[in-house]
Amino acid sequence: MPRPLRPSPEPLDVNASTVIIAGTAMWFVGFVVLLFFTGRLADAGALGWLWTTLAGWVLGLLGLWISIRQQRRR
Repeated sequence: MPRPLRPSPEPLDVNASTVIIAGTAMWFVGFVVLLFFTGRLADAGALGWLWTTLAGWVLGLLGLWISIRQQRRR
């Protein structure tokens, strides 16, 4: 006989903007650090790392804009 399921916990109240800002800042720091190694990345054929960090930063900014817009609508 299966045991009865426990009730689901209440959702945490998290400020999504803070989390998104932290992640976006880390992508930007990664981009800036990799800018110093552009020559080495080009020699190794790994410039994709540079563009990946740039894309992460831009998508983070987009996510931040969406998050702020959703918070204002509440």
